[in-house]
Amino acid sequence: MDSSKIFAARRSIEQVEEGAELAPRFDEHGLIPAITTDFATGELLMVGYMNREALARTIETGEAHYFSRSRQTLWHKGGTSGLIQSVRQLLVDDDQDCVWLRVDTAGGANCHVGYRSCFYRAIPVGPEAAAAPAGPLPLRFTTTDKVFDPKVVYGDAPNPTKL
Repeated sequence: MDSSKIFAARRSIEQVEEGAELAPRFDEHGLIPAITTDFATGELLMVGYMNREALARTIETGEAHYFSRSRQTLWHKGGTSGLIQSVRQLLVDDDQDCVWLRVDTAGGANCHVGYRSCFYRAIPVGPEAAAAPAGPLPLRFTTTDKVFDPKVVYGDAPNPTKL
């Protein structure tokens, strides 16, 4: 799908905020944040980024596509693992610089590390943070059950997370 035909030029605040045309604003790197939640439960699954092509392909196919900042490439979520995100609803925020995908995920996992959600650790806040020992804040795992073993699914491929 040609993004030049489906994305309107941004002409005015009124057009962007109150108009009926999709006119996304991509950042200086050509990306827009994409928040992804479970359609049925609302659980936050992941935050990714899309470039023009990823957003256009998501719209065209009804399956989530993202742009990997660490690998600098387009990727179809679940293309390797089979854990495809079927988009049930795609929303854009008021100034069209962020999208929200509400998805069903085949296989139930969304994180390349094997967990259901990419958000599987809690950061201490308030009194809990103040009581933490000196040094880096310790994270608390909110789940330890993985949906799949990344080594089985991806083999010995390097971890895509950039350090």
